[in-house]
Formats: sequence, structure tokens, C-alpha cells
Amino acid sequence: MKKIKLLIMTLAIAFSIGGAFATSPRLTQDCQGATQYYYNGSYVIAGKIGVDYLCATSALICTYYKVGTTYVPCMNGVYCTANCRTANPPKKNPKK
Repeated sequence: MKKIKLLIMTLAIAFSIGGAFATSPRLTQDCQGATQYYYNGSYVIAGKIGVDYLCATSALICTYYKVGTTYVPCMNGVYCTANCRTANPPKKNPKK
């Protein structure tokens, strides 16, 4: 009987932890509607994602948003402006 009770308690704890992670808010869900800033020694307004900048894949912080007087991380990645390329462009074959 004690083994069954221990098994049920262990499963309940495991499901509780899993459920907490599954329903936790994602980093980019709540903040994307706010004004975005990037950091380059000081915080600067980033502009509109996809138009003024991109966040290239990375574990670093790409943009921040402001809560009161504090800047809070919003999106992961590397901040890139119009000169950012995620892949090499195809080479053109010269016509002979």
C-alpha cells in the first residue's frame, strides 16, 4: 500500500511541475505589443520588427521593453538591421 501511495504522490508532483512549465508565458508573448528597444551601450528604440530590424537566431537578448523605468528582456536573438543576412545569397552564373 505504501508503494502505491508513493507512486501516486510522485506522479502528482511530476505532472504538477510539467503543467507549470507547459502553461508558463513565453518570453515574447506579453511584450511584443510594447515599444521595443535594443541595447548598444544605451537603450535605443528598435523600430518595427520585420521592417526596421530582425532578431537572428541566438540565445542572446535581441530587444527589451520598458516597465516603469526598468528595461526587461523581450525577444531572444541578435539585433540586425537592413544589412542582416541569415543565409548567403545564391551566386549568379555569368552568361557566356
